[in-house]
Amino acid sequence: MDLLKSKSIKFWAIILIIIVCFTTTLLFSALTYQSLNRNLVNQYKNESEYVLSQTLLNFQYEFSNIETFLEQLNQSLLLLNKHEGNSNDITLLLKQYQDMSPSGGRLIFGLENGGYYQANAGNFPFSYNPKEYNWYKDAISNKGEVIWTEPYLDFVSPKVIISAAKAVEGPEGILGVISLDFSLAEISHTISKSKVGEDGLVILLSSSGTMLANGDNVISNSLFGNQHFEMIKATKERHVPYEINNEKYLLHSNTIKQNGMTIVTAINEKEIRSNVIKSLLPILVAGVLCLVLFSFIAYIGTLRGVKPLKKLGTLMATVESGNYHVFARERDYKEVARLAKGFNSMIQAIKKRDRDLIISNEELKSTEERLRSKYEELKESQRILKASEEKVKQLASYDSLTGLLNRRSLLEVLYKEVENNTNQMLKAIIFLDLDNFKVINDSLGHSFGDKLIIEVAKLLNSISIKKKDVARISGDEFILLFHDLKSIEQVEWISSEIISVFDSPVVVNGKSLNISASIGVAIYPIHATTTEELLKIADMAMYRAKETGKNGFQIFDEGMKHEVEEKLKIELGIRECLKNNGFELFFQPLYNTQAKRITQVEALLRVKSSALSAFNIMQIIQTAEVTGQIIDIDKWVIRSACESIQRINHYLDEPINISINISPLHIMQQDFVRNIRDIIIDTGVFPDWIELEITETSIMKSFEVNKRKLEELKRLGISIHLDDFGTGYSSLSYLNSLPIDHLKIDKSFIDAMLQSEKERKIVETIINLAHNIGLHVVAEGVEYEEQFDMLNSYNCELIQGYYISKPANFEYITRTIKQYNEEETVKI
Repeated sequence: MDLLKSKSIKFWAIILIIIVCFTTTLLFSALTYQSLNRNLVNQYKNESEYVLSQTLLNFQYEFSNIETFLEQLNQSLLLLNKHEGNSNDITLLLKQYQDMSPSGGRLIFGLENGGYYQANAGNFPFSYNPKEYNWYKDAISNKGEVIWTEPYLDFVSPKVIISAAKAVEGPEGILGVISLDFSLAEISHTISKSKVGEDGLVILLSSSGTMLANGDNVISNSLFGNQHFEMIKATKERHVPYEINNEKYLLHSNTIKQNGMTIVTAINEKEIRSNVIKSLLPILVAGVLCLVLFSFIAYIGTLRGVKPLKKLGTLMATVESGNYHVFARERDYKEVARLAKGFNSMIQAIKKRDRDLIISNEELKSTEERLRSKYEELKESQRILKASEEKVKQLASYDSLTGLLNRRSLLEVLYKEVENNTNQMLKAIIFLDLDNFKVINDSLGHSFGDKLIIEVAKLLNSISIKKKDVARISGDEFILLFHDLKSIEQVEWISSEIISVFDSPVVVNGKSLNISASIGVAIYPIHATTTEELLKIADMAMYRAKETGKNGFQIFDEGMKHEVEEKLKIELGIRECLKNNGFELFFQPLYNTQAKRITQVEALLRVKSSALSAFNIMQIIQTAEVTGQIIDIDKWVIRSACESIQRINHYLDEPINISINISPLHIMQQDFVRNIRDIIIDTGVFPDWIELEITETSIMKSFEVNKRKLEELKRLGISIHLDDFGTGYSSLSYLNSLPIDHLKIDKSFIDAMLQSEKERKIVETIINLAHNIGLHVVAEGVEYEEQFDMLNSYNCELIQGYYISKPANFEYITRTIKQYNEEETVKI
């Protein structure tokens, strides 16, 4: 029973012995099997090589004799024809050669006129015509060569035969074709004598893959089917596994050079495995007997080794009962002696431990006192940590400058109020933005501006309504949230109170400042029921307040709602147009008064999609500026303009340039220059064909940064135009320092030219000023001949407007440019 205990060493020793024996037997069997299998495979492959080479030599020798035989008969027939032999002479000659035939086949001489001779008369019907057979036709097509046919059914025998034929050609031309027919049975007889091993095959294939002989003396279908040529190529190089009649073989082949037939040897893999197992069986029996003997010896040795361990186990049971006065004998074999020595050392250590425990008990009492002191210190640290967490929470939820709620905290409050609102009371979301704060900040410094913001925060906190939340969300922008309001009138009263707190000057660092604010108001749930929508429409109402003169408030109304919906439609329409090619470019030419021809066109954005057909182009562009979609539109316009100017210049004798309006928002992007450069590289357009039009206001913010961007574009070869001159800053210092080439006079100045002499002088002065600082001038909006003549007299280089041409599509503008530029003088 002890052997069956899973915790017994003898049990595990037996298991280990069984595993080792079983593993060794398997490993030994596998290695032996692999070795025997490899040797037998090589042996069979060598035998296959030998059989293949011998069979090939036999067939090549026999087919060479047949070809030599036909060649000799050909010469004899030509000689007989030369001496004008009669039909009896030909028949006699054929009989003589029939008797000498190397294959014992049937000899036929088919004549060109349709008749024939044969060695044994009477075998063929009267209607037999050799010219109808493939052997005759192929021999005629390959004069001078011996041709071999594919197997076919003999008309007379009937037997499956193969023919070797050669055309007989004399000085007068083709006399006929001699054919030696021999049956497939004769070939099968040669093949049946050869085989590889006991169950292997030797197969003869025709040049097309038909099995001619395989030891069964029958013709059959193709051995390899559609893979014939691939398999023949592969089996020539090596032995290839293949399945024939549901048995696996290793195939090797070679081709008979005379007629393209192939001999294939097939080694039966089942025969190899059978021979391997027969050879392996006695080896396995001997191995198993050896392993059984080894296992018995190992088991006896295990019993001998376990005996000292059992004694040591008895001593350990004594120790477990509390008796430490025992000693293990250390004079045994090395491993057990080491265990015994360890056991004795353990007993000594236990005795020492008992002595040390008494000492440790006293030390533990002292340690307990120290831990109590540490615990008090830890409580103090937790208090400090909690205070720090409160401070972090304060910083995360409140604006560090004013102490008001920050944007995140306000959004959380508003979201909870909206989600948990169960009464019918109103809530007012007021978006406040200080008027002209940037001017104060830039002129008096950011430190002064921060102090002003603090004072404004105090004023907002002083509003009389108690149920409110005040937050600072950015530099000079605040949001006030008022709860539990009863009517819109109350909201108006609160808004008026907020505006009135700025009636008195605000004192900062002893300076009195008159400041004002613009306020936008959204009311929950009248205007919206979600946090995002409330903030959005409050922001929109604030911008409406600024548009209507600042220093006032604007409550969101249906008119603004219509604007919101309209802008949303435009935003969605822009997205669809960008996705589905809903935009197109029109082009307006610029007439060069000096060159007397059109030298430039301006690319103008137009809409061809129904998604934006209800809106004018200025509405679309203004909305795109707000939504940020103007950058994607800009990229589309720039790329389309580059592609268009290449197409336009393809039809012109002299190339022209194209000017493209650039959005201020796009210029502010860090990747603005890279976008332009990438598009020019992608389209392959010449950079000096490109002119970019910018406005004064687009570069005033971050002037130095934008100036560097324009200088980089200039280095690429791109020309820069300053658009709408006179409507913006019009600072001469800015004008002189910007890297621009052309100055474009705004249409408002051109419209006023015909009204008074003063307006004409303004235009003339602008042109002279531009010329004095090295700039060319473009006049836009020219509609009348008088305007054109005046500008021409002022030496304005480029004139653009309806007087020259309205904006037009690609086809029309190309014709217009060619018409203008082909005339010697401008006809207005």
